[in-house]
Amino acid sequence: MAGQRLTDKTALEQQTGSGDLFMVVDVNDTTGSAAGTSKKIDSKYIIQTDKISVSNAEVIDLHNNEKILVGALSGYMITPISATCLITYNAPATETSNKSIYFGFDDSSDSYYWDSSSRFFGFQTTDSTYVFGGRPPGSGTKSTSILNSPFVIWSSGAFNGGWTMDVYITYAYTKVL
Repeated sequence: MAGQRLTDKTALEQQTGSGDLFMVVDVNDTTGSAAGTSKKIDSKYIIQTDKISVSNAEVIDLHNNEKILVGALSGYMITPISATCLITYNAPATETSNKSIYFGFDDSSDSYYWDSSSRFFGFQTTDSTYVFGGRPPGSGTKSTSILNSPFVIWSSGAFNGGWTMDVYITYAYTKVL
């Protein structure tokens, strides 16, 4: 409707479909106004990437306290696309625990997960990068539905090294109809 503000329009409360368009303001293009130029973008270009920082204390305690990477939304499932861990090594504490790290929807069992790495960051003495893309075990990602579940990271035991990490998680929320 012409003359109606975008904030006054009805919200679309499910995922977009093929060919759906979004309106965006490109603040780098000031040909329309000093504040930016209105443009359209196809929904296929929209995904979300969040950065979650994990302190050394949180790393050491991942076996007791999962870290939520993507919060649950009622009526939605999280579709993870990738997870990238940028590890910052803090000398002289080298990781010697040989513990595994897991990404998934339920940390109550190390049998169900989205992806994992055994002996994570073991004996590394420099900053490192790990990229995950989803390799669930034969038992599956979760023993129940992932609907309304957060996406989390946890470990198989206590890490003991002096390191922190930034996790870049790329995902989409998918409405379950």
